[in-house]
Amino acid sequence: MKFVEKYSLSNLNALKVNEKAEFYCELTKENELADILEFSKINNLPIILIGEGTNIVPINSIEGLVVKNSLKGIKVIDEDTTEVASGENWHDFVKWTLLNNKFGLENLALIPGTVGAGPIQNIGAYGSEISNSIKEVLVFNVNSNDYEILTNEQCEFGYRTSVFKERSELLILSVTFTTNSDATVNTAYQSLKNEISSQGLSDSSITPKKVFDLVVDVRKRVLPDHHVYPNVGSFFKNVFINKKDVDSLNLDAEIPTYDAGDSIKIPSAYLLEKLGWKGKRKGGVGMSAQHSLVLVSYEQVTGNEILSFANEVINDVNLKTNIKLEIEPTLL
Repeated sequence: MKFVEKYSLSNLNALKVNEKAEFYCELTKENELADILEFSKINNLPIILIGEGTNIVPINSIEGLVVKNSLKGIKVIDEDTTEVASGENWHDFVKWTLLNNKFGLENLALIPGTVGAGPIQNIGAYGSEISNSIKEVLVFNVNSNDYEILTNEQCEFGYRTSVFKERSELLILSVTFTTNSDATVNTAYQSLKNEISSQGLSDSSITPKKVFDLVVDVRKRVLPDHHVYPNVGSFFKNVFINKKDVDSLNLDAEIPTYDAGDSIKIPSAYLLEKLGWKGKRKGGVGMSAQHSLVLVSYEQVTGNEILSFANEVINDVNLKTNIKLEIEPTLL
């Protein structure tokens, strides 16, 4: 294997942050893990496995071995079960499921990144989360030097989080999904309903493939393309506040709230737009004028510039509403 020293990560993260990895290599086959582990052990380096970099933010130079995940392969286990290598592109896999009459992932179309990145963040959109369809995850534990299979429950999925956020020693090698042969669709999410109505479609005409197309249409319209305007999608999580604590907030009446069991959900995009952050820029960083929840880099910037701007947003929102926003992407 080829290990490169002082490797620039600017083309390996969607925000084009100009930070360097102490060492870098690319994983294309599972049997290369042995070389990677030996190199990391000899040089006393932690291993950081990355996919397409669409949900990470390098905030400093990385003291470790950054491994680009290029594992490929899709294996059909049975009619409703498919194992997918973690380096496969997520959107391409969703397209593959529809071409093969395997349904249930179409609401997650056009989310950038790899299959292996999905469980880490428990990616979700338009009324669905990836965890709804995950049966198990195959990982390699660099501490025990062994393979492990984690069930859905063992992954400890939550809102935009999982066990993988806390256990960096677990390298995701493949994800096994359970899909449906029954073409039942999920169009409960309001923006999907609005899109169906605006296109003059009837509910009876909505197929999984049509849901896929509708999601792609909406995402392309409301979110900036990360290839044109470098971004990692939603930079801040939506807010969930315990109902007993809602009275302590300073919320404008125009900010919508939604019942979420014991909590109240507050869309962070509305907060940021109401507080004037939409389209606001400082140097080479800003919140998109297209979507208030998307942080954009307008030129090559450092991780500190990204983090400094994000903290300015967090502090301003906290000062004015008593809500502390949480950053959604993984900070490296």
